[in-house]
Amino acid sequence: MKKRQGITLLLFILGAASISFGMALKNIFPYSPAAGWILGTLLLLGNSFYTRRYLHRRAAKK
Repeated sequence: MKKRQGITLLLFILGAASISFGMALKNIFPYSPAAGWILGTLLLLGNSFYTRRYLHRRAAKK
């Protein structure tokens, strides 16, 4: 259980960090906000799918 929570937390933090870094670098790279939002959205969606798959498997075992 702890490993699954760690992966979920890691994906969430990486998603939020990529959005933040993209916005922070907007004065250096012109397309960094768009890249940060796209990467962050993909990571957060991946987190949602991973959690959904885990919860579905856990419910099937019961």
